[in-house]
Amino acid sequence: MINTTEFNTRLKKILDYYSLSASAFAETITVQRSSISHILSGRNKPSLEFITKVLKAFPSCWFPKYI
Repeated sequence: MINTTEFNTRLKKILDYYSLSASAFAETITVQRSSISHILSGRNKPSLEFITKVLKAFPSCWFPKYI
């Protein structure tokens, strides 16, 4: 099971590290901006597809707990 709080923290670190807005990040991994917003707010949990897209776009970011 995914720890949403920890995932959100890691996702925010990626956004900060690469200086990306949620919109730019969504465009980079080809998801809707609302998906990012819902995940960051805790409304939704990230899907496996979402996590896979993050890993493909940012291979240096490894989330071993979630795969």
